[in-house]
Amino acid sequence: MTDEIEVSGVVVSGIPIGEYDKRIVIITMELGKIHAFARGARRTNSKLLAGTDPLTFGKFKLVSGRNAYTLTEVKIVNYFDELKMDIERVYYGFYFLELASYFSRENIVEKALVNLIYIAFKALAAKIDILTPDFIKAIFEWKIFAIEGIMPNIDGGILLGKRLRPSTAYAIKTVSIGDLDKIFSFDLELESKKEFIKLAKEYRDLNTDISFKSLEMIREV
Repeated sequence: MTDEIEVSGVVVSGIPIGEYDKRIVIITMELGKIHAFARGARRTNSKLLAGTDPLTFGKFKLVSGRNAYTLTEVKIVNYFDELKMDIERVYYGFYFLELASYFSRENIVEKALVNLIYIAFKALAAKIDILTPDFIKAIFEWKIFAIEGIMPNIDGGILLGKRLRPSTAYAIKTVSIGDLDKIFSFDLELESKKEFIKLAKEYRDLNTDISFKSLEMIREV
């Protein structure tokens, strides 16, 4: 019999399989992005029902199969129910998962990425005035660029052919090298914040080649 393994991570997405099963994608600290079958997870009395919804953080027990894992147990750490009550902010949460999933790979340790998603969700759920969703989004983007090793060199104060405001350049550098538990604890004056947000979007567009469905939903809210 194959041994069970336990991983920590977040559910990115899930699709129905058959009458009662689900196939879910999880970004894990230990194994990167994995696919897992959750047998019977769509039954109302299933012990896997709540733990296989997107945005759920937990500890997942798995059995390895030929092409995918089978989920046997979930110990939920956070449902982020308060985030799901706000339609706009939950779409931002889905975007964070979508962007993280784009970069994440199988068999790559993703501890920093999983922790970033968790802290970004906490920032979204807190609803602090200075941390608007689009500002949180830009911070998330700059930090994921740093985690993935694609941060631009802005030592000359220039990015994408544009001279940066000093406060914008400082903020980008601070986020890229800062501790995860501190990156959502600062503010910028209005024009620098606009620049910070706009450049994050432009740099993301240069480094990705898909359309993010969650961004389309955000625009429609």
